[in-house]
Amino acid sequence: MKLWLLVAIVAALAAASAFLPVEVFVSDAFRPPPNKILTPDGVKAVSAPPLWLYMWRVTVVFTLLLFAAVVATFFTKPNDRARWTLATLSIATAAFHYLTLLFTSSPPGYGVAIYPLFYTITVKNTTQIYLDIGQVLILYAIYNVYVVEKRVKKRGEGGLKAKIFTIEEA
Repeated sequence: MKLWLLVAIVAALAAASAFLPVEVFVSDAFRPPPNKILTPDGVKAVSAPPLWLYMWRVTVVFTLLLFAAVVATFFTKPNDRARWTLATLSIATAAFHYLTLLFTSSPPGYGVAIYPLFYTITVKNTTQIYLDIGQVLILYAIYNVYVVEKRVKKRGEGGLKAKIFTIEEA
């Protein structure tokens, strides 16, 4: 039951975040034009806000929440719940980061190539390389789960496998 509650909270937060105009707060421009997509012919304007904008907004909000949670761990010793929160926020942020990349172009995924720890975006034979924060966040989530599992094993509580079976039985 706790797992469903966590999923419901993350889904509700994502749905609410998709409609927050966060681009106003993260850009120096008066209002950046959010109606651009990548096509085989280059960057084109579309009449309605593209799907990538909503995914990007959720990514920005989850990134801010993750940043706040990481900063909070500087002042307290992170317990298992804090580690699970960091792992959940990391995975959610990475998922919406990849959805943003997928819907940045038309057709979806055009011009975007993902490699280990970086990705490229190609527009008219010009390629730009970016650090893939999604993969970094997935590694951070794995690290947090590993730390929790190590602590649980040390206490002799059964670990993640026992918790999953307990959740499914409830």
